Amino acid sequence: MKKLTLLFLVLTLCCTADAKRKKKVVPKPPSTIEIITKVNDQWQATHRPEVRSFWDEAAYHTGNMEAYKLLGNARWLSYSDAWARHNLWQGAREKDPSKWKYANYGEGQDYVLFGDWQICFQTYLDIYEMQPDDYKIARALEVMDYEVRQPQNDFWWWADALYMVMPVMTKLYKTTGDVKYLDKLYDNFKWSDDLMFDKDEQLYYRDAKYIWPKVKTACNGGKSFWARGDGWVLAGLAKVLSDMPKDYKHRDFFELRFRQLAEGVARVQRPGGYWSRSMLCEEDAPGPETSGTAFFTYGLLWGMNNGILNRSTFEPVVAKAWQYLVTTALQPDWSVGYVQPIGEKPDPTKTVNARSQANFGTGAFLLAACEHLRYENLMKGNRATVKVTINNPSNEYREQIVELPADTIYNRLNILGGRQFIVYDAGGLEVPYQLSSDKTILIEAGVRPKGTQTFTIRRGTPKVYKTVCYGRIFPERKDDFAWENDRGAYRVYGPALQKTGEKSYGVDVWTKNTPELVLDQRYWIEDVVMMPAVEKLRKENRQRGDSLYRLNSYHNDHGRGSDLYRVGATLGCGTPALVVDDELVYPYCFKSYKVLDMGPLRFSVRLDYNPTVIGEDTITEHRVITLDKGSNFNKTTVNYDGFTTTVELAAGVVVHQEDRNNVVLAKDYVHYADPTDNIPVNNCQLFVGALFPNGVSETVVKQFKKVDSGAVGHALGIVDNYSGEPYTYYFGSAWSKFDVRTQAEWQQRIDWTMRNIRQPLKVEIK
Repeated sequence: MKKLTLLFLVLTLCCTADAKRKKKVVPKPPSTIEIITKVNDQWQATHRPEVRSFWDEAAYHTGNMEAYKLLGNARWLSYSDAWARHNLWQGAREKDPSKWKYANYGEGQDYVLFGDWQICFQTYLDIYEMQPDDYKIARALEVMDYEVRQPQNDFWWWADALYMVMPVMTKLYKTTGDVKYLDKLYDNFKWSDDLMFDKDEQLYYRDAKYIWPKVKTACNGGKSFWARGDGWVLAGLAKVLSDMPKDYKHRDFFELRFRQLAEGVARVQRPGGYWSRSMLCEEDAPGPETSGTAFFTYGLLWGMNNGILNRSTFEPVVAKAWQYLVTTALQPDWSVGYVQPIGEKPDPTKTVNARSQANFGTGAFLLAACEHLRYENLMKGNRATVKVTINNPSNEYREQIVELPADTIYNRLNILGGRQFIVYDAGGLEVPYQLSSDKTILIEAGVRPKGTQTFTIRRGTPKVYKTVCYGRIFPERKDDFAWENDRGAYRVYGPALQKTGEKSYGVDVWTKNTPELVLDQRYWIEDVVMMPAVEKLRKENRQRGDSLYRLNSYHNDHGRGSDLYRVGATLGCGTPALVVDDELVYPYCFKSYKVLDMGPLRFSVRLDYNPTVIGEDTITEHRVITLDKGSNFNKTTVNYDGFTTTVELAAGVVVHQEDRNNVVLAKDYVHYADPTDNIPVNNCQLFVGALFPNGVSETVVKQFKKVDSGAVGHALGIVDNYSGEPYTYYFGSAWSKFDVRTQAEWQQRIDWTMRNIRQPLKVEIK
């Protein structure tokens, strides 16, 4: 009996072990947010934004901007911004309207009216909505206003144009409020619809060349409809209806065609979830295709999400399409495959497989994925609203950006994430918020002494908010990296300047007396528009060239501030540095950067520097700078890799020889009234300072051997026995011609800021 029991036990253990070995662990499928993020990051990591503004590149950016609007990743916005600047916010660049073409395919700079050169305007207009500078949409207005004035309506003679240009018209209407863009949109679309729409099949021919019986399929000589061509149309109609007013006189026609096309598309979906290149005859070009499928998926999802398409009819179609996109089209490295190469028809000679990838295919995939995330949230059902109470424990007014844990808000609202909710103040008005890179939700709060402020958060689609805190690299000016908020602007110098050998180490301050963004406009005028003209004029007449420079340069105040601070071979305002053998080890220009946050309420950037040898150590500096709306001070966290010993860490402001007296040292801050450069002309003061709420070993005015730019030393906070760990402090400025008139006021601003840091507003979520 004992032997049988022992045998049974052994057999049981063996079987259990075998079962465990055979049991497969099924990995958790990625979430839609993870898919969007991984796909877009993969594309941008492997493709530079400095490419032309033709349709294929521009189509990717329509998907990228959709992803940014939904998830708020600042790097994605920076990518499209860099692309737009590389192309000088233009499509085709021919200046003479008498030479502008559109009647046939062409990639030349004279094809200004050709839709493939106009799709770029969609992204320019999206960026302008957040960061309005007139030059960003000047070419779009010039070109499209010219087109609106023309009597003919045959501009969109191929199906692709209905995606390329129709949304430009509705975005221009949103920007200007002028209904002429909607009316020309209708007239042009009606002409295209009469030419290409087949009412029996409820599909669009690619263009007049493919209208049956000019082209017949291999399936009994039937009609030939190209998936990507119809995908352009369905997606274009969805984007148009998103921006078109509900009461526009011709909206019903656009909605009718959208529903009819959706029905025609749904009828011919393949069992594998995709649409074949030849929609009615897969034999013409066998196998799956992603770009058309992704555009269809986006359009059908948008229709259901916005109540235009019946869910019970289209949900099964979308479910199969999404399954194809995330299991077949999506590759292990997060690239998007099975995209038909550039063409205009179902071409069986073009190979389509997992390695068939393209910019426009990735853009279409991103559109579909973003709309799928919205669909998922709708399917989860709504929940009660969230109440947020901000308490001010102090006896004085407090204003600051508060942080809410994003996961808590998402869970309370029963949503998966992204900008799919609206924040209301106590009066029921929508207020801006921002999704930050550290997974918090940022809200601006201003609370009276011992008072409270309440916000209500509900599910919904928020507005597009104007950017207040902004920054980017400026390759047009030797890789400056500059940033600003509603109170001031700053810049550090980049790799291109370092290559010239110029010694500029510190943070520069740019004054402004307006809450509006000024950096883009200043750099655009001086470094893109003016300087080439100045140099040309100086060769002809030095005096006239210098006069033109003075009239436009950002080194002179033209009514909104200027660059009047001297930095050079100093720490400028707030730069950290190591002190070795009683000398500053100045950081040179940054090596690389990463924008972390850019939105209405906060900007932050990570700067990484080249290695520096100190004694026997090779150390590398990393700096994260954060600037919030309404703040005069940048929060800065610095750390160094590679230390095996300790040194001193210093941060502070340069002191200039024209005014050595207006320096204030306290145990946890330093500040100074800088006389500015060119004193007789500027005739003002720039107040600068560095705050050390975490403490320093001492504050001191110190002169070092290596100092320049008329400086006599630095007012510094110094940390002893520093070994590279993260250290956080604040630096900032105010201008006597803007928000702080005297150094006594600057002292009050510093005291108030320090109290804000040490006794912040308290957040309660109900």
